[in-house]
Amino acid sequence: MRKEISAAIKEVASDVVFGENVRIVGERVFISSGVVIGNDVSICAKEIHIGYRSVIEERCNFSAIGTPAEFIHIGDFCFIGYDTRILVPTLSMGDYTAIHNHVLVSGYKACRIGHNSFIGQHSVLNASEELIIGNNFRMALNGYIWTHAESGELLEGCNIYYRAPTVIEDNVWLMGCNITVSPGVRLGNGSIILMGSIVTKDTLPKHCYAGVPARDITEKLKPYREVTIQEKVAMMKKFVQEFIKINGKQYAKSFIFIRGAESKLNNPDAKIVVIEKGPPIPLGAGISVYSLSEKTYLKQRTEIEERFMRFLVGARARFLPI
Repeated sequence: MRKEISAAIKEVASDVVFGENVRIVGERVFISSGVVIGNDVSICAKEIHIGYRSVIEERCNFSAIGTPAEFIHIGDFCFIGYDTRILVPTLSMGDYTAIHNHVLVSGYKACRIGHNSFIGQHSVLNASEELIIGNNFRMALNGYIWTHAESGELLEGCNIYYRAPTVIEDNVWLMGCNITVSPGVRLGNGSIILMGSIVTKDTLPKHCYAGVPARDITEKLKPYREVTIQEKVAMMKKFVQEFIKINGKQYAKSFIFIRGAESKLNNPDAKIVVIEKGPPIPLGAGISVYSLSEKTYLKQRTEIEERFMRFLVGARARFLPI
């Protein structure tokens, strides 16, 4: 195993797994416990943070274009697939965010991606201007998100030259492959864009769009319905039953549902507590507390919490850490 970690200040957990020919160069480097970094990975930035149990597969490259990046922050339990190139001055990724193989993130401004997000393989994220992607974003393979449109020769009178930040709010889903988001667009919270669409205008929250250019088809395909708190409780109990069936009966006593902060915790074996209403409250070391009304949780980094989060985060439920 050959690796180079060059930094004035570095904190690297003793159990980090490095592949061959790993090169990490910065002024401040922090790599948390359980991280796995594959062969031929190169990370060059002034400040580097790689969160707990994150995985970077082989041949990934992180830097700014032609120079070291300013800041690279990868949250806990993240995944970056092989042959991905991230060439921006600032990258931040929230917990449980996955960028799959052969993705290109490039540009001259910051790229920010929230928690629980998914970027499919062979996609392009352009940050010629700032690119902001919220929590719970989902994009299938071969997606393209742009912040600039410039290539026609200005000297010859080309009228098409445009740069603008692109903002994707929380809970947006680019449903299916080959979707393009134009520069300067804001996708509203919960927007759903169907396969093959080209989005050229802002979208409304929880509306559905399709076509070239994409048009609002919410009247034909309503993407959401109202869900009561009672329905959410019932669904979460069903999810817990599915989780136990898949992962084993040893977890059966680990879950408990309570109404709120005034309720008593009457299960000494509880490791996952779901609160119906109100913010999650501390209930003891090693106990992960989830709030259905707030859609947040108190993160403990326990083995059962990680298993449960990975079980939920696909399409069942997405909670944000406090």
